Amino acid sequence: MDFDPRLEDAENIQENEVEPQAIDIEALVKEARRSRVIEEADVQAILASADEEQADRLYEQLQRLGIRIVSDEGETIEDMSDANALLEAELEEEDDEDETRPYVHEAEDDPVHTYLKEIGQVSLLTAEQEIWLATQLAAATTLERLTTQVMDEDGQESIHARTIMANYQSLLESWIQADEASQILNAQLPIGKERVELPDLSLIIREAQQLRQGWQSSSPSFMRHYLNDGEWGQAEEWSDLAKSVFTIFTALYLMPPDLSDQVCTYYMENHDLPSLETFQEWLDQDEIALKYNEFMIYHLAEEAKDQLTRANLRLVVSVAKRYMGRGIQFQDLVQEGNVGLLRAVEKFDHTKGYKFSTYATWWIRQAVSRAIADQARTIRIPVHMVETINRIGRAQRDMVQQLLRDPTDEELAQELGYLTPEELEQISRSRIDGEPIDPLLYRKWRQATGKIRNIRRISQPTISLEQPARPEESTELVDFIPDETIPEPVDAASKQLLREQVRNVLEFLSDRERQVLEMRFGLKDGKDHTLEEVGREFGVTRERIRQIEAKALRKLRHPSRSKMLRDYLS
Repeated sequence: MDFDPRLEDAENIQENEVEPQAIDIEALVKEARRSRVIEEADVQAILASADEEQADRLYEQLQRLGIRIVSDEGETIEDMSDANALLEAELEEEDDEDETRPYVHEAEDDPVHTYLKEIGQVSLLTAEQEIWLATQLAAATTLERLTTQVMDEDGQESIHARTIMANYQSLLESWIQADEASQILNAQLPIGKERVELPDLSLIIREAQQLRQGWQSSSPSFMRHYLNDGEWGQAEEWSDLAKSVFTIFTALYLMPPDLSDQVCTYYMENHDLPSLETFQEWLDQDEIALKYNEFMIYHLAEEAKDQLTRANLRLVVSVAKRYMGRGIQFQDLVQEGNVGLLRAVEKFDHTKGYKFSTYATWWIRQAVSRAIADQARTIRIPVHMVETINRIGRAQRDMVQQLLRDPTDEELAQELGYLTPEELEQISRSRIDGEPIDPLLYRKWRQATGKIRNIRRISQPTISLEQPARPEESTELVDFIPDETIPEPVDAASKQLLREQVRNVLEFLSDRERQVLEMRFGLKDGKDHTLEEVGREFGVTRERIRQIEAKALRKLRHPSRSKMLRDYLS
């Protein structure tokens, strides 16, 4: 078995040398070249049928290509020149394989463990690498903007050539702006301080060409060194200079390499940029070459976005851990944080001089906080109200430590800034002097207290009615909630006794009188009837029904009969 120096000739490996079930070498090689990482277990599978010389050659090739070998714990294996140590380590671990196998399988089956293991294998980025990756992203955005801009313009050149010309025009303008920004800075410098010179364009060109080859370079960034020598990220004038310098860098990165070489040669000979006409004479009208240049810009931007995201997934986990126990599972918190991370990648402005993690943390927190506000509660609370609830909670915890007791709503209203310092001083003075508080101030204070009380009321968590009332009991909370549609036993018994007493009292009346009262007061069907309706029932006038009703009521008012119902009047 032989290894190609570029690790691309996987097809030359005979099938009988490595078991197909062990590893797919071709897929492994492609993945290693893309991620710059290869796992120790995969290397062991390749070396299973290799001799010592072949093993040494493999490791040297991995080192030359910048591909790291990582252990199962995600740690980089630094000193592995004797590649047979991989096989020896594997054999030593086989003795304990049967004992550890259940635990290994259990960990591998856990998706969270697998995810954390995978993101732990991705290397963190240096400040220079973050700038380079962000530049690749900004270059794709700039190219898209320039392409849209030249589409509406008329010209004999192709749209790709016009895009290159528009990009160089932007370069010339930014170089002039950088010169103006440096002059402004020099005018403000105190006497004796070193002047701010324009950056060496040839070094910027070399850095842009190097970025086209790859962002993994360990060499320092000239632009970052140049800007860090000043007050980048602190003074507005330096921010203007930095913006112009990065625009120049992006424009040079967008150029085809042969054009940037010509610009570099011209600059080194003339200490100035070539004119727009000179640059146009250099421009090659080869459509295929120009299209390929644009394709590479977009392709590298996609890879930069992926790498910048993958390198900061651990930041998402660290932020998500702070929000555990708030009603959303940890996996969902990480997922929402990843959405915020993607947003941060799109919005990151590397010209400001800050680390990406500083900027991304805010977006991740916003995404996680919004997800908690939207999903954690059965009854959704608006995001701005959740922030107010959290602020009240923090103030309450601080005051508990100060007062050694729970603060009242009035004290919280004073602490949270609902009243001005002058009003707080006036309240404190009134309490000390024992004088009444101004009515208008007292009213404002009570309104703030009521607002605090309402906010604390809506922040109460919801509970399930099917929740057990006590541990180890089958009784649920719903069993203790009364049914308002069912009357109380005492009331039901009292009503039944009243019906029986009324029925007994009506026995003293004639049949017609009893029937008239039953219809008039709804004693049978629960519906009151008018004199007109009762008269039609009996075939008499309403006046006659009124007389019968009055006579029957007089009989019932007799003390011998009314005493039977008098106790129910209360």
